[in-house]
Amino acid sequence: MACFDYNIFQQIYCLSFSSGLVSNKKGTETNLQDALKIALGDTLPRLPGDWSISWGPRVFKEKPDDPATGPDNTWFAAISRTQKVCAVAIAGTASNSIPDLLQDVNVYAVVDFDAWVDSWSSQGIPKPEDHPEKYPSRSYCAKGICDGTWNLLSNVSTAVNSGLRIDEYLQQLDSDYTVVFTGHSLGGALAPTAALGLARSKLRCNSTIKVLPSAGVSPGNDIFAKQYAETFTKDPLSGEDYKVYNTDFYNVYDIVPQAWSTNPDHNRNLNNILTRILHCSDDFKPEAKTWVDRASFLSAISHMPYTPLPGQAFVGRPPPETPINNWHQVGAHSNQHHGVAYYDELGVAEFIKIIDDKLSKRLGASYPN
Repeated sequence: MACFDYNIFQQIYCLSFSSGLVSNKKGTETNLQDALKIALGDTLPRLPGDWSISWGPRVFKEKPDDPATGPDNTWFAAISRTQKVCAVAIAGTASNSIPDLLQDVNVYAVVDFDAWVDSWSSQGIPKPEDHPEKYPSRSYCAKGICDGTWNLLSNVSTAVNSGLRIDEYLQQLDSDYTVVFTGHSLGGALAPTAALGLARSKLRCNSTIKVLPSAGVSPGNDIFAKQYAETFTKDPLSGEDYKVYNTDFYNVYDIVPQAWSTNPDHNRNLNNILTRILHCSDDFKPEAKTWVDRASFLSAISHMPYTPLPGQAFVGRPPPETPINNWHQVGAHSNQHHGVAYYDELGVAEFIKIIDDKLSKRLGASYPN
């Protein structure tokens, strides 16, 4: 039934986007997970590579029986036996989840990442705790991102490979498989954080681990970014487009990857939003500046220098030269440059259209752009 002749990178990115199929839907944890199973059952056969769900899918909610909210975190593992690849796909921010919002914005509290990872064991992973004292030589990560990572690594599957955490499942894989952590937006920060944690912990698997994130924020400080770059080197080193592992693939006109660095020397930093990305009218600029200033304040009170992970930039279609006058136009900009531009650049827009037209709407949800 495969509909598209996609390369392995396009296939994995499609799995990444598919993890968000119920991100705009409300329901109990069980109902959302059942809906995702149905959607993935229709979606995966459209990809080449003979992909099948090998763990999950898992929908996690802090209040699992609340029908009026969306998923807090959603993820699954899919395997291609013909290509010897296992993709761990992690969804971005759900539109009706307060815990997701906190994962996005809780950058003012940070976790000593090294100490936290050292505490991981086969018995489980302790919840991350805020570390108020900062030491320049330590690796720190935003508390919100660590909370999301804890959700991903601590909850067992309630579907395929039921009863196993994702790390326990990965440890059972044959060593000739390559494991790829992937996600977009919030998922683009959770994927590298989870991969780095597992690679540096006692829970590492025997397979080669790679990361294929997109549009992610900077999850940690300079030591965290250095550890990531040393653990996951750019692959291939000469890669110049989306066909590159271990770098964050981002659109230069996308607002989201600019968070949370405030250092103007970094290629992604909050200062770029008003100087290079959003061309605001004189009337709207003070309001937009207040929003950026608040984001910078959240970053600053962490007393930690947020530093972008290694990135792979692309230049999407330039925004209109007409000045932005309101938040509705900012939303339209984000819809284009945080969503559509990626689908176009990756060459997977037709796949996304099928998800939107044939699957998501049938489930009572629309695909999150």
